[in-house]
Amino acid sequence: MPRYFVEKLHAFLFAVFVFLGVMFGSADAVQAGKTVKSIVFDPASPAVNVAAIYETTPETQKDVVSSIMQSNKFFKDTPGFESFSVLQSEDGARVITLTQWKDADSYEAYAAQPLELCPSPPSAIASPPSSKSAARTSTKSSTKKTVATPARTVVFEVDKTQTPEGMLPALRGKYALVQFDEITAKSADDVTELLAAAEDSLADVTKLYPSPRTAVLFKGVDNADVAVLTNWGYAEEFTDLTKLPALEVLPEDVDALASHDDHFYEVVKIISAKPDSKAKEKT
Repeated sequence: MPRYFVEKLHAFLFAVFVFLGVMFGSADAVQAGKTVKSIVFDPASPAVNVAAIYETTPETQKDVVSSIMQSNKFFKDTPGFESFSVLQSEDGARVITLTQWKDADSYEAYAAQPLELCPSPPSAIASPPSSKSAARTSTKSSTKKTVATPARTVVFEVDKTQTPEGMLPALRGKYALVQFDEITAKSADDVTELLAAAEDSLADVTKLYPSPRTAVLFKGVDNADVAVLTNWGYAEEFTDLTKLPALEVLPEDVDALASHDDHFYEVVKIISAKPDSKAKEKT
């Protein structure tokens, strides 16, 4: 069979596999003939999602991602751990790790551990190390790579999702393209208004072209943060990402109440808890 037709056949089969994975509500998608782990968001679930936000530049982003990826299996045996993803912004200005835990107690138990007993690098989701810890790090060999630490870490719960019938609100595998809006209220008294405005914006998701697949509205747990994660499919589906019509989450009169930062991100990695770990928790 000519190479041209083989390539066309592969592309067609890929599209069919992804379509079937989405339409039948599977938590996992199929990509290039392989099952791809996904993160599913459910407003009815007690799960919490922890976003660690790293500030980067186009020159440093690769090193930050590499620093995080060097230890991408560290959560798998941690009680309550569900999934972990790494997202890098298309403009090079951000890296986000999004970690999902069974409930707030599971995450708090993990975060409360002494750093020396922590089963994962603190850079992944914890706050930056103390000045004493930083001083110890600076005395080590300059040839050793510095562990990346997030500028801030926010714990979210899912407030609402926007999905077409027959689809799950999920982050689907490597190369998935998402828009992530970080919204921090200037006053805690304004969080309710910001959340309502962001919720109203979800109705506009289906009006955009090409329409995002799904949208997830996050509400901060004990903090003044709101976030919206919009899933646009896969980066390879677009020829020019700069022409995507980003979702306007906040109207102008409400936007002044918060600091607001949004970027398009490509998913670099997703890992999930070991199946036996989940089974042990249920028994």
